Amino acid sequence: MSSDEHGPRPSLRPTAPSTLAVVGLAGAALTLLLAARYYQQFPDLSVYNSLVLFALAALLAWMAWTTRKTLRPSRRQTQAASAGGLPSRASGGLEGPEHALQIARFAVLAKAAAIAGAAFFGAYLGFTVWLAVQSGRLTAAAEDLTPAVLGTIACAALTAAALWLEHSCRIPPQEEEPRGEDSREPNRP
Repeated sequence: MSSDEHGPRPSLRPTAPSTLAVVGLAGAALTLLLAARYYQQFPDLSVYNSLVLFALAALLAWMAWTTRKTLRPSRRQTQAASAGGLPSRASGGLEGPEHALQIARFAVLAKAAAIAGAAFFGAYLGFTVWLAVQSGRLTAAAEDLTPAVLGTIACAALTAAALWLEHSCRIPPQEEEPRGEDSREPNRP
């Protein structure tokens, strides 16, 4: 950690694709091992689990869309502001510490949801592969295959929505105002 005159600066780095890949592969490998050994004790898969994951993905996508709209106003809003109109509070930049805190909370939520979505994606994918191999031999495996495929797709959608939210939480660089001669700091010895 670097420290300056105000102490260490906290930072939240974007989720690395390698992190998601490792988490997904670990979930897939663990599920393949568990399914091969304990499939008889697994609970029945339900389509409702996938619907909940799709609903979470939709919620995160909506949060990403509104956050992006808040942090990056459209050209029409920017032109209206430069023509003398005042931008609305919902479409401007950051306004106050509570707004910045909300964006930080969204970023943390997005990072956690992306990692959890990748883990469950790997788990559902591993289970789907095992069920596809065993579906010709086991009737129960053939019945569980459709909910497992839906779960895999739902987890992929959740991970994608979480990554979009995380990307939307990035604060765009502020345009610096040109400084005149009067606003320069005096030279210090």
